[in-house]
Amino acid sequence: MFKRLSLALLSALLLAGAAHAQVGADLNISPKRVVFEPGERSATVYIFNQGDREATYTIEMVDRVMLPDGQIVAAADLPGAKVASAGDLIQYTPRRVTLKPRESQSIRVRARPAGDGGAERRVHLTVTALPSEDAGFTVEQAVKPGANEVAVQVVALFSVSIPVILREGPVDARAAIENLNVKPIDGADILMLDLVRVGANSVYGDIEVRTGKGSGDKLLTVVRGVAVYPEIGRRAVTIRLPARLAAGDRLTIVYRDDDAHPGDALATATLVTP
Repeated sequence: MFKRLSLALLSALLLAGAAHAQVGADLNISPKRVVFEPGERSATVYIFNQGDREATYTIEMVDRVMLPDGQIVAAADLPGAKVASAGDLIQYTPRRVTLKPRESQSIRVRARPAGDGGAERRVHLTVTALPSEDAGFTVEQAVKPGANEVAVQVVALFSVSIPVILREGPVDARAAIENLNVKPIDGADILMLDLVRVGANSVYGDIEVRTGKGSGDKLLTVVRGVAVYPEIGRRAVTIRLPARLAAGDRLTIVYRDDDAHPGDALATATLVTP
């Protein structure tokens, strides 16, 4: 019995299969980031239950770090990770809410100054949907009478995180675009590049990909909300282009600020396809 239980549990954890359930996929949050510039001390974040069932959410501040491929992971899960945390400088309320379908809740966020005029600090406000009381099985329901087996249901909790950034001095946000390349993959052209953070602060903006020359160029695609945080110097970005390119086509890539100076070009690069 116990051997079969262990094997069933291991299979469920590895495969999740038909017994897998996700809780909270109807959670939405606005805005997508909070930035406290010098002298700014309060902000409001809104969470929305867009589902058709009542849901309970926990709110917490978590230190997270960016990896060179753009992934954001919890610092606690990455031994040796270093991040200039704003966690001890941020206050927020409430910590837990229950929302009816289509209901929203405001989260009040306050920042206190570090007082040292130091580097940009960051923490991530993380909202997690908790499973309802009827999610999963009871022990009695899990055991199949006469089968000598146990059914296991894995419930995946859904969470959304947004960065909360605290700045106390002038913003030094500069960037560069390097290592441009285009490769055909699975029937499409894939643009690959490195987005390089040159200044001391994080950068955040949109990547525009254009084709053509001068005033006659046209916009191929835009990737919005691309950041490079201070714990890394560069981030690899991959963009699937909506149309195939011909030999000799000229691409212009522009990284536009959507932070301290919205619309400004932080970096520009060109590539002529072979």
